[in-house]
Amino acid sequence: MARTRVPEELDKFIQDKAKKEGYQLVDILPRGGSTVFFEIVLDKEGGITLDECSEFNSKISIWIEENDIFRGNFTLDVCSPGLDRALKTDGDFEWAKGKQVKINLYKPIKEVKEILGILSKVNGDKDITILKDKENSVKIERKNISKAKIVVEI
Repeated sequence: MARTRVPEELDKFIQDKAKKEGYQLVDILPRGGSTVFFEIVLDKEGGITLDECSEFNSKISIWIEENDIFRGNFTLDVCSPGLDRALKTDGDFEWAKGKQVKINLYKPIKEVKEILGILSKVNGDKDITILKDKENSVKIERKNISKAKIVVEI
């Protein structure tokens, strides 16, 4: 999870605070513009509520102001990763085991660049295995994944 332009002490405080609150820190995304803007993506077992996001936002904003992290205005947005969350890190893939996923590939496997199925195995940052149906699975090198996300089942 690259965190360029996120001040180190802010990054550490957010990580520690999320852990203490029982949240999984999915990502911290610095956004461009004339005002400092960060999006903090949190989750937890069973999903995170809007009120929890708002409360976390207030705590982080107060800490930023008390510690004079930024000069001038800043905007902070705390949100959930959404139902169709992207999978980026080893932890994301581990979390998604047993769930339906859609994987887009850089290079096709058997002439296919998009694979839909159940994420059944995660081998660290090396590869994953997708169960396409009861009898067919496909092993995918992580470096060949251009995009991976949860498929919303309604």
